[in-house]
Amino acid sequence: MRKLATFNIRAGMGMDGNFDIKRVSDKVSTIVADFIALQEVDKYLSRSNRIDEAQTIAEAANMYYEFAKAIDYDGGEYGVALLSKEKPMNVEKIPLPGREEARMLLICEFENIVVCCTHLSLTEADQIASVEVIKKALSNKYDKPIFIMGDFNAQPFSCVIKAFEESFDIISCTTKSTFPANKPEICIDYIMQLKDKRFDVKVSDEYVDNDREASDHLYVSVSVEV
Repeated sequence: MRKLATFNIRAGMGMDGNFDIKRVSDKVSTIVADFIALQEVDKYLSRSNRIDEAQTIAEAANMYYEFAKAIDYDGGEYGVALLSKEKPMNVEKIPLPGREEARMLLICEFENIVVCCTHLSLTEADQIASVEVIKKALSNKYDKPIFIMGDFNAQPFSCVIKAFEESFDIISCTTKSTFPANKPEICIDYIMQLKDKRFDVKVSDEYVDNDREASDHLYVSVSVEV
């Protein structure tokens, strides 16, 4: 059984408006997952005290980490990260469309599983274009189950998620809202599995957290038997 989780950490800025990387690290450490996708991750930015957030959180959770820069910003880098209990065999970073800011797909291959992290554009046209880029990057490439997690900036009934569902099964809960954390109104954070009849993956323990302080998103998790 493997536990997967995704959490947009808002660069360590809580709902109280205060930057507190320890608060985020403590929250991530409580998830106790095998793979944790993080979005809105700073690396050496002044607003987050020039720290490497992925490294700091990974060390607190006793996990490996991979960071993928989406943009250069404020003298540092900003993007997504994947924490894992095991070290990836291979890592690939694929740019995605984003007219308001560039986006990124982080692909990490492990011995028996492939886990990806992303944070899609706010623009619907770029989101739709990203679906095709992601499908091309993952289809017919790996002989193992493939999962993608992140902040998709799209609601379950949107054309963007409908486009994903042509090739992916959503395995996280979509009936509970994930944003904004202090008064959740919409679901935009997901865990998905690439459809593949070769693999019989059993899903359980779909969970949406209820923390109202650490970030403006709630983390989402599931357990899978692969």
